[in-house]
Amino acid sequence: MIFFNSTIWRPAATLMGRMKFPAKIALISAAFLLPLVWLLIVYGNSKRDDLEFVAQERAGVRYGVAVFTAMDAAADWRYLARSAALGDGVSGVQDAQNRFFKELDRLKALDQELGKKFETTALVEAVTRASQSAKAASGNAQALFPAMNALTTELAKLQDRVTDGSRLALDPSIETFHLVSATMILTPDLLRDVGELRGLGRTALLNGAMAPAASSRFQGLLAVVEQERLRQADHMAKVREHAPEHARELKQHGESALSTMLATIRSTFPPSADDVQGDDKAYAAMVSGVLKAQTEQVLHNLQVLDDLLAHRQESLRTSIAIAVAVTCVGLLLAVYMLMGFYRSMLGGFKLLRKTLLNISLGDLRTSVNAWGKDEVADLMRELGHMQTALGETVRLVQDASDQVVQASAEIAQGTNDLSGRTEQAAAALEESSAALEQTTSTIQMTADSVSRASDIAQANAATAQQGGQVMSSVVDTMQRIQTSSNKIGEIIGVIDGIAFQTNILALNAAVEAARAGEQGRGFAVVAGEVRSLAQRSAEAAKEIKELIQRSTTEVGVGVDVVRKAGATMQEIVGSAEQVKALLDEVANGAREQSLGVAQIGAAVQELDRNTQANAALVEQTAAAATAQRRVAMRMASTVDEFRLQGHQSAALVEGVDVDAIIDAHRQWKVKLRQAIEERSTVDVATLSRDDCCALGKWIYGDGQRLAQRPNFVELVGRHQHFHSVAGGIGELINQKRMREAEDALAPGTVFAQATADVVSTLSAAKRLGF
Repeated sequence: MIFFNSTIWRPAATLMGRMKFPAKIALISAAFLLPLVWLLIVYGNSKRDDLEFVAQERAGVRYGVAVFTAMDAAADWRYLARSAALGDGVSGVQDAQNRFFKELDRLKALDQELGKKFETTALVEAVTRASQSAKAASGNAQALFPAMNALTTELAKLQDRVTDGSRLALDPSIETFHLVSATMILTPDLLRDVGELRGLGRTALLNGAMAPAASSRFQGLLAVVEQERLRQADHMAKVREHAPEHARELKQHGESALSTMLATIRSTFPPSADDVQGDDKAYAAMVSGVLKAQTEQVLHNLQVLDDLLAHRQESLRTSIAIAVAVTCVGLLLAVYMLMGFYRSMLGGFKLLRKTLLNISLGDLRTSVNAWGKDEVADLMRELGHMQTALGETVRLVQDASDQVVQASAEIAQGTNDLSGRTEQAAAALEESSAALEQTTSTIQMTADSVSRASDIAQANAATAQQGGQVMSSVVDTMQRIQTSSNKIGEIIGVIDGIAFQTNILALNAAVEAARAGEQGRGFAVVAGEVRSLAQRSAEAAKEIKELIQRSTTEVGVGVDVVRKAGATMQEIVGSAEQVKALLDEVANGAREQSLGVAQIGAAVQELDRNTQANAALVEQTAAAATAQRRVAMRMASTVDEFRLQGHQSAALVEGVDVDAIIDAHRQWKVKLRQAIEERSTVDVATLSRDDCCALGKWIYGDGQRLAQRPNFVELVGRHQHFHSVAGGIGELINQKRMREAEDALAPGTVFAQATADVVSTLSAAKRLGF
């Protein structure tokens, strides 16, 4: 258990928790298939490389056959051309030459196909140049021998390059490796060396002696050929050992002919002999027969090699086919079992998802049928038990919610009535308090006004008393003025008498001056002036006297008036004293009345405050009752989303089956989820309209008679909002943003809230009407 609970599995568990079941199956399958496919690819590539390797080897065998054929043609051409050059009178030189060049053309054509792969083009060109040199040396025995040796050497190099380029030298099978060694690797050098032995031996037989250098070369070649024969025989023996089924197909006559030839050469050309004897033609014919036998043997054995390679190629193809077949059968079986597992699990998950979706939509009417004995079946059985228990709980909650809604509605109605009456009483008290406040204010203003009037009356009395005193002073002053006026009148009378006497005196002076004549003229002028002044003084005194008399008369009248005014002022002072006393009494009464009204106002205000507090408490109680009713309605609307077995629709409301409308409205979520699962397209234009569903058709049909009711208006707005939100989710589905669309349908989203709002309004209408 510690191993399975180790934290090492946490990343994998986290990854699996973020993936859906098909993705999990795909990921696990990919995890298993990845190494399997990798191994299959590696195996296939290996086998393909092996097939390409074998195909390249077979191409090398084909190329080698062409080279050996050209070497055989070159050997014939060499033998006949040298015989003709030595004067043997042989025929067919031109035919042999033509045959070689024909084989060379075939070799060139084959090089066009394989030369780039084997990198033999340069060597083919070298063979061509060597053949042209040999052709040019025809008829000259001395020049022809090295030219033909060069041609044979170039052909051997070409064959060696073909062996390397075709990778025959790297053959992985032991029997074909030894066969390649015996044919493609050793035989070209063997043929070249035997051909050179033929030329050296024939020359010696023709001359009857062999030069030391030629003898040394001859003996060295003889040893090399013997070694090559032994190696060839060893390789062929190993081929027969490891491929006994092909042993009968191999030709070995070339080996026996070579052994006979070597024995004859040793007896004919002993190492220590200077003179040699023998038939040069017979010797040449014998060696030519060995070359022919070796060529026939190698060409035949190359065919056997090609058969072995073809058999290996077929075996590789068969093994590949078997591996692919076994792999495919295993994969098909695994896929079949995996699909069975996938369908079993996915079917269970789909049933589980459907059941859970129905439960999430509140539909508890479906029965949960568990089939099978696996974990999903166990889960379905437990889910069935849970659904049964949930149904019982919902039934109890539905009954309780209906009772709570009814009770909360009655409480809310009662508290609303009490709140209204309390508000009316509070308003009446508030009006009384305001009226008392106004009365108190008026009384206070009256008291203040009376107090100010009393003060003013007192001030008026003081002022009148002061006026009486002033009038007495005025009377005294007027009397003094009258006395002074009388005295001034007397003084003015005296001045008037003096003026009269002065006038008489001036008149007398004028008379005397007139009597005096010229001597008294100046005095007469002065006397005239004095008289004039005396007259004006008399007139002025007269006017002043008249003015003083009038002033004295008016002063007397004023004195009488002032005496009367003084008496009146005394009366005013007495009246002001009386008014002040009366106003003081009124002010005292107003103050006492103001205090009483203020106490009444305070009591009314306290009663108003208490009434306002009671009104606030009643309002809070009404608000709490209303909130309780809303909560009860919300709880009722929540449980209204559940449908139980044996459920009966409620009574029609305004002729509408509200339960049926709620069921139809909840199906939108089912349709959207189905579109997400099936990845189908949604008609967004219809989904966004609020007049296409059953509820919308009723709203814009028979429901219009309720258009003025608040609950109906609220239902219309919420229904429009729901379809607007649903249309947005439909857009997400059409844009293949399935994950976002699925998240938008989850609880707590705008869609869930919009759905709940519509159901809540319908639930309230079912219980309280529109």
